Amino acid sequence: MMFVAVLVGYYVSSGRLPDASTLALSFFTAYCLNGSSMAVNDLVDVEVDRVNAPHRPIPSGAVGRLEAKLLATGLGVIGLSSSALLGTVPVLIAITSYLLALAYNVSLKQTGLLGNSVVSATVAAPFLFGSAVAVGTPDIGSGTLAALAFLSSLGREVVKGIADIEGDSVRGIRTVARVRGVRFASFLGAGAVLAAVVLSPLPYLTGTLGWAYLPLVAVADAGFAFSSYGLVKGLSPGAARRVKSQYLLWMFLALVAFLVGSATR
Repeated sequence: MMFVAVLVGYYVSSGRLPDASTLALSFFTAYCLNGSSMAVNDLVDVEVDRVNAPHRPIPSGAVGRLEAKLLATGLGVIGLSSSALLGTVPVLIAITSYLLALAYNVSLKQTGLLGNSVVSATVAAPFLFGSAVAVGTPDIGSGTLAALAFLSSLGREVVKGIADIEGDSVRGIRTVARVRGVRFASFLGAGAVLAAVVLSPLPYLTGTLGWAYLPLVAVADAGFAFSSYGLVKGLSPGAARRVKSQYLLWMFLALVAFLVGSATR
C-alpha cells in the first residue's frame, strides 16, 4: 500500500508513470523502510504482543530476536540507499519518515495521541515522496491526498488503542482509550475518519483526480461510515478489533480510488 501511494503521488504531480529504474527504487524505498519499521515495532512490542497477539512471529517463536534485528537493519539500509538515488528532497522525506517511525516504536507510542499522529504522518508521507520524486518538491495535489490519508489513519490508530487496551496496560501506554475511556476514544476515532469522508470530494473538486475517483471513493466512504457506526454503537474492544480491520479495507479501496482517479484526470 505504501508503494501504491508513492505511485499515486508521482502520477498526480506529473501525469505520467515513472521509468523502470525510478519505479524500482521507489518500490525498494517504500517496501523496505516500512518493513524495517514493522520489524522494529515487533521487537519493541514483544511483551505486549504476548497478550494482544501471541500468534505473531516473535512471541510465537517462529522468528528469533536476532533474525528480526538483522532483517530490520538490512531493510533499513536498502530503503535509505534507494531513496538517496532519487534526489535530495525525496531522501529527506524518506529519512524523516523513517526516523519518525523508529521514534514511535521506541518511545512515542507511550504518548498515545501524539504517537497516533506520528504513525499517521508516516502513512501520509509516501504521497509527498512520490510527488517529490516526480517534480522535485511535493505539490498541493499530493498534499491533499496526504491529508486525507492522515485523517483516516489517525482514526484507525485511535481505534487500535481500544482493541489493544488490555495489552497496552502492560507497558503503560497512554492511549486515548486508556486515558479518556473507550467511549471517548470511539467517538474520536470515528470522528477523524468521518472528517476524511467529508473532505473526500476535494481531490475531484480541485482537479487533482478525475471522474473515476468518485464512484470508488463513494463506496469507501460508505464503508467508513458503516464501520464507524458499528464502532460507536458497540463501544467495546471487540467492536474496535472488527472495525480496525474494516477501516484497513476501506483505506485500501480509497487508495485504489486515488490511483484510478489520477489516471482519469
